[in-house]
Amino acid sequence: MKSLVLLLLACAGCATVHTATDYHGVGIENGERPIETVEIENTGWLLFKFIPLGSGDPAHPNESGCRLFQNTVVLQNNLDMLEAEMKRVKAGRAVNLTSRKTDESIFVILLTRHAYHTSAVLLR
Repeated sequence: MKSLVLLLLACAGCATVHTATDYHGVGIENGERPIETVEIENTGWLLFKFIPLGSGDPAHPNESGCRLFQNTVVLQNNLDMLEAEMKRVKAGRAVNLTSRKTDESIFVILLTRHAYHTSAVLLR
């Protein structure tokens, strides 16, 4: 039983929000100054590419919690985390918003780690 619990914890997903206040990119109009750049990632594990083992908890990013046997790795959850970060820093809008999904298979189709990545520049 202990080995099953350890396996589930090892396969648990993660939801993270990373920020940086230094921005040297292009694409900001009218001389607006960015508040911060944000990189959001939500990951999870699937068995046979469709049975969820665990994924990140988008309601509590950057914490050690996860959602066992649920698939929270969807674009809407990343956008919800972005909106929460925008409220936290009192940003008026987000520019240069991009999202992408990645999948990595382990043991052919036995285990798949999938993730949604979203990044944006937050402006006042």
